[in-house]
Amino acid sequence: MLKKQIKRILFIVQLTPPIHGASIMNSYVVNSEIIKRNFNISIVNLQFAKSIKELKKFSFFKIFKALLYCFEIVKRVLSYKPNLVYYTLSPTGYAFYRDACYVFLLKLLNQKIVFHLHGKGINNNVKDNILKKYLYRWVFKNTYVICLSESLTFDIQEVYFSIPIIVPNGIKLEQYLNRANHKTDSIPQILFLSNYKRDKGILILIEALSILKNKGFDYSARLVGAPGDLSIEFLENLIKGQHLTEYIQVLGPLYGNDKINEFQNADIFVFPTKNEAFPLVILEAFQYALPVISTFEGGIPDIVSDNKTGLLVETQNPEMLADKIAILLENKNLRIEMGRKGHEKFINNFTLAHFEKNMNKTFQSILGIN
Repeated sequence: MLKKQIKRILFIVQLTPPIHGASIMNSYVVNSEIIKRNFNISIVNLQFAKSIKELKKFSFFKIFKALLYCFEIVKRVLSYKPNLVYYTLSPTGYAFYRDACYVFLLKLLNQKIVFHLHGKGINNNVKDNILKKYLYRWVFKNTYVICLSESLTFDIQEVYFSIPIIVPNGIKLEQYLNRANHKTDSIPQILFLSNYKRDKGILILIEALSILKNKGFDYSARLVGAPGDLSIEFLENLIKGQHLTEYIQVLGPLYGNDKINEFQNADIFVFPTKNEAFPLVILEAFQYALPVISTFEGGIPDIVSDNKTGLLVETQNPEMLADKIAILLENKNLRIEMGRKGHEKFINNFTLAHFEKNMNKTFQSILGIN
């Protein structure tokens, strides 16, 4: 294929750091060999924060950077002349209004745009607010939209009237762990891995674990993650106050082999989040053949098949969560079977190879490439 025939895609994205679901998937897209082989790509990295804590904090420096990126986007569009602009739109908050300004520039420059939505909250944001609904509809008008799952298309049904493209996330394939031959320990190990934030359900998990302890269940729980709106000291004091120090350890953030070891040594993965779109950490748990207990939230029901690859619970319901954890604590064979089925579902749907192939196919379809 001649160089001049290769379509040009401008990626306006947030790359790592900080490390979160959207920045990880953005990095996968721009570094994909299949995409770089089939398209000429250019990148504008919208980096407004270096840590998770800084993400939602207001600062005048962020406003200054936002203005600089306006000039950068216009300059790049005029010089690069992309056939398509790929944009990971922030669905809510101040970031959405910032992104709407960038979309205005792109539309003014007559660009073909595809949005990739890694979050949710639009449906609630426009409810009973005509002005917001009008703004969202204008932003989404004459664009293409990628959603992470069928469940998440509900979030844009009031503002986007074309058919969204469904592309589930995927992660790198690691070696399979056969749990039937892996552990003989009598005390099951529970793993939570996410940022220490209230909306990730960590406080609900601690409450559920307290219920289980009071009912006489024996377990070991390990909480892995970086401090968010909850500090390590706060969690340790909470655990101490509920007399759970012999049951729960707060480990802070772990990476590389240390993180892999936690997945390999765990028996149950618990993630009782109350605000999620398509959490990569559940795919990681499936990767290591762990049964998953999570919530009916966002796209999670499209990942976790309830009563087959894991168990789903209502958000903010520690009693229900405790009951579901108890089921898996008491039944090793069920844990292993659910983990096996979860790994099978991961292999068939959620690997990085699946994701890259689907993204490449999406770009080709939008650009009319056979």
